[in-house]
Amino acid sequence: MKDAHKGAVVCLRWNYEGTAIVTGGEDGCLKVWNKGGQLRSTLTSTGKCVHSLVWGPSNEQVLFTCGKDLIIKAIHASSKHTQWKAHDGCVLKVDWNPLTKLIVSGGEDGRYKVWDSYGRIMFVSSPYDFSITSVSWSPDGELFAAGSFNMLKICDKTGVS
Repeated sequence: MKDAHKGAVVCLRWNYEGTAIVTGGEDGCLKVWNKGGQLRSTLTSTGKCVHSLVWGPSNEQVLFTCGKDLIIKAIHASSKHTQWKAHDGCVLKVDWNPLTKLIVSGGEDGRYKVWDSYGRIMFVSSPYDFSITSVSWSPDGELFAAGSFNMLKICDKTGVS
């Protein structure tokens, strides 16, 4: 897929069925491709780098980062999106658990946070010295991990380690 984005493809994820890929780029575009590499749609163009993205539990939505915000965008153009300020710095990583439907995010502000799918905060960590650069839910949705420079933290879904 040459010329998939103007600039680097920063993040990509297969949907849970393995039938589509969503990509986010330096150009701020969010694009959906079929498994053969043909463009299905451009969901949005934000003008800011998309650092991280993940499919929603039903494969009908994509959660992505845009500066300090998290945005849930339906793959059908007629549906409304949900957007909220998530961090005091750029959001670098996000993951959405398909079982619990909880979201975990990490940002340049040195915090990781747990959200519900309406953007309501469930947990906020104390600040760390460095940006939170990686987050991931366990397959059963009971634990998540957050990583930073020289740090790995494993917590249950309420944020307790």
